[in-house]
Amino acid sequence: MKLTKSNFGWIFATFGLCILLIISIYLGVSGWYFKNDLSYTTDLEIGKSICIGIKENQANAVSFNLDGSYLNGFKLPQIVSVRNSSSEKDIFLRAKVYVYTSDGQVYKMNIDNTANWTYNLEDDYYYFNSTLAREDKVALCSSIAFDEEGSYVTNVKYIVTFVFEALSSSEDVERLWGINLLKDLTNI
Repeated sequence: MKLTKSNFGWIFATFGLCILLIISIYLGVSGWYFKNDLSYTTDLEIGKSICIGIKENQANAVSFNLDGSYLNGFKLPQIVSVRNSSSEKDIFLRAKVYVYTSDGQVYKMNIDNTANWTYNLEDDYYYFNSTLAREDKVALCSSIAFDEEGSYVTNVKYIVTFVFEALSSSEDVERLWGINLLKDLTNI
């Protein structure tokens, strides 16, 4: 086909439509990247058991989204466990649970902790009552609930985060964490 003034318009329109089609396909396939969402998504789902591995002298966290449609104080089944991934040492454990909002506020999340954990009101940590042996695991909680004092919006997603900290059984826990696990926890 010879390029003349009479068919130049058709060629230009066809070329322009091809470019628009390519751009549309690209944006359609990669559009997930450009979405506007203040919360992040995770593979974790409410109600599924979570097990976090941790070694001595480390911290580890796990987070998941929870929307504000749940009533304050309403218990949601959620088993969160921690495993001592160290093959050499027993560890001391403590855990903290937060709820983060998109506007930067931090609320407390209530949990039904298991019998092995003691809550310390002074620092908002849950302390494991003894050392966790090598390769063993223990459950922190069986359910979670939004705190009664928090103010939650139905159509907003909140980020629930469990933070676990571990110290080697040879460390000075009282100096590092400010609590004597053997003496202070029995008085709480």
